[in-house]
Amino acid sequence: MKKRADNKQNQRFMESKKGLISWIVAIPSLLLFIFFIWGPLIQNVIYSFAKTKNFDIESFNGFQNYIQVLSDPRFSQALGNTMLYVFYSLIIGFFIPIVLALFISEVVRTKSLFKVGFYIPNIVPAIAVILTWKIMMDANDYGFFNIVLSKLGLPTSRWISNDQLSIPLIIMTLTWKSAGATMLIYLATIQSIDSSLYEAARIKGLSVMKRLKYITIPALLPHIKLLLIIQIISVFQIFYEPMIFMGQTNDQANTLGLLIYKLIYTTQNTGQAAALGVITMMILLVFTYVYLYFDQKTQKNILKTKSYMTYDMLLEKIHKKEQKSFYQFIKKIKFKVLVFMKSVYDFLVKIFSFKVFKRLGSTIKPFQQKLKSLGLWIFKPKKEGILAYSDYKKTHRRVGYYLMYGVLILGLMLVLLPFVWLFFTSFKEASELLQLPHQYHFFPRSYDFSKYLVVIEKTQIMKNVYNSLFISLGAAFFAIIFNGLLAYVISVLKPKGYKVIFYLILGSMLIPPAVALVPLYTNIQTIYRWIASLTGMTLRQVQSTLITLIPFWLIAGASPFNVLLFKSHFDRLPKDLFEVAEIEGATRLQTFFKIIMPLSVPVMMVVAIFSVTGAWNDFLLPYIMINNQNYWTVMIKLFRVHVEMYAYNITLDQFLSLLLFTMIPPVIIFFIFQKRMTENALTTGIK
Repeated sequence: MKKRADNKQNQRFMESKKGLISWIVAIPSLLLFIFFIWGPLIQNVIYSFAKTKNFDIESFNGFQNYIQVLSDPRFSQALGNTMLYVFYSLIIGFFIPIVLALFISEVVRTKSLFKVGFYIPNIVPAIAVILTWKIMMDANDYGFFNIVLSKLGLPTSRWISNDQLSIPLIIMTLTWKSAGATMLIYLATIQSIDSSLYEAARIKGLSVMKRLKYITIPALLPHIKLLLIIQIISVFQIFYEPMIFMGQTNDQANTLGLLIYKLIYTTQNTGQAAALGVITMMILLVFTYVYLYFDQKTQKNILKTKSYMTYDMLLEKIHKKEQKSFYQFIKKIKFKVLVFMKSVYDFLVKIFSFKVFKRLGSTIKPFQQKLKSLGLWIFKPKKEGILAYSDYKKTHRRVGYYLMYGVLILGLMLVLLPFVWLFFTSFKEASELLQLPHQYHFFPRSYDFSKYLVVIEKTQIMKNVYNSLFISLGAAFFAIIFNGLLAYVISVLKPKGYKVIFYLILGSMLIPPAVALVPLYTNIQTIYRWIASLTGMTLRQVQSTLITLIPFWLIAGASPFNVLLFKSHFDRLPKDLFEVAEIEGATRLQTFFKIIMPLSVPVMMVVAIFSVTGAWNDFLLPYIMINNQNYWTVMIKLFRVHVEMYAYNITLDQFLSLLLFTMIPPVIIFFIFQKRMTENALTTGIK
């Protein structure tokens, strides 16, 4: 008995030791999360109850900050605007990705063309997208959209300058940018549906609408619920879109995120900004709870080994539907209608003139058969999906397919139009941009590539390119190492308490950055002070060197999304490898670097690609933190040139060239790795 008790005690000791070692592996990653995400959220609550001077706490202020924020008329206006953004995003943008996914899933050929084409806007920098659309929607007669309306004989519009149109138009722009990524998530779900279910539905004679109702929609429903919550939370965080579209000084355009920014940097009311951040966080916690609830249900469905619906379940569901009295009533009505139509047909056949048409029809029937067989060969590869080859033997379904394909082509043209317009317009001279509608030509008179060299030299943007590359490459390294290690601990080692960390990571992914903007700023300033004390430099000297960009590497090491991405990959790795490594005496770090990392090259590459493009496209935090112009990123320079075009001696046509230039790096990366990026979006839901 004593020996058994000793064995249990030794076993507990070994388990505690393993758990402690596991947490030691995770310490660097956890410190980054504490310093850049969880800590600032707690600090923000403290700031909200304090009287502040700039970024320093002077004394306790009770609920005064909350009272002042709630009594500020700008708060109710910002909250109302934010809710309007959410409302319009659900009306305009929620169903488009679902429809696109359903359509693309039925495309017989060129499916990859549509997947890549609709996904491209997702990788273009948001600032560049906003500025492109803003220029296209210029309210004067020289704006591209107004020129199109004039050529069609329609009245022109003030577009963004119209207060009633501004919010829907901004949401339309965001939908244009992000719908493709969401579409890929739905498309992955549709393509994973067991094809035998559709085959059973076809054998049973179910219509296309019933196949959607009984098979496709139930499969999509968990993702629809989750993405609905995520979309609400994402739109709730809207910040620099209205700021750039309608100007920083326009209080009519305030959202909660933009108001937080203005309270910090316009009126220096950091205590009130923190209080507003807490209020925003409390509102979003409700959505977070709903998200976690539906996510838990979705994970349970994913973990089931059997399909969400079996063949027998489908037949049983159809049988129950057919037994309902209302269904039987509709069936009788349909039968009576068919009997009536047949009697009408028989009566018309007896009429001589109708017989003539009937004979004419029999004459052209052979030609119809040839046309039918000619059109059918396109659908021979279609053996899976909502409709298969046998379904397309009916003419009306083939017609419907061609209409659907036409809609996709039209949609793809609209998606690519801003890129095409920007490319050709960037070569035009300033005089060509100021043409009246009847003088307007879409293509430039000449293609002078030296314009790009001129604008690069005028703006000195190559320095900013190097800064962005410096941040991007460092961010990729830190994202792979630190997020990978934390995911390894959560997914493979699973020490006691790992679920708490997992839910903290999941929850922090849903909190907007603007909520903790004040403490995040002070924490990064603290890093600069530490570096200054270690190097003997002054704070100003630190911020006047390349060191000022290093905190953005560290921030990339605390990415909830990347941790979840790594975790989803590690969960699928064979567990036997880890057991063998442990038996062979490998340490935790050796297992990670020598076994897991070589097996995780695809996901590491994906994390690196998205870290690079994410850092390249980032605007908010660099714009706030980097004061020295020599270390501005590309996005900061682009924004500043747009605001101060006259100071940079840049004309509009040259600015368009600059705009296109900033899009080139992420687009090149996308086309090099587009297969891996779109496959990753299919499996993990990148947005």
